[in-house]
Amino acid sequence: MSMKKIINKNEYSEWVLRNSLYWMSAASRWKLDEDDEHWLVSFDHWNDEVESEFERLLNDYKLREKLQAQTGQVRTSIIDNVLRSIDSRLSQ
Repeated sequence: MSMKKIINKNEYSEWVLRNSLYWMSAASRWKLDEDDEHWLVSFDHWNDEVESEFERLLNDYKLREKLQAQTGQVRTSIIDNVLRSIDSRLSQ
């Protein structure tokens, strides 16, 4: 059975949706469209297992997005310090 999911853009970013859909390719073929306010996802095969996996992935990537936003500055600082250290050692 096929299914069309309508997802509010205010609820899930394009990054969250596309990462989730990437992993959904193993469970079902899908097609992504959009309008101004919604993501429109059509799945070729839809059942409870596919729905559960899609919801799990959406939740997972939404949490990852929040963590990235909260830790982005710290990660950038760590990367900058490592690169400066490497540059310092190479210039000696």
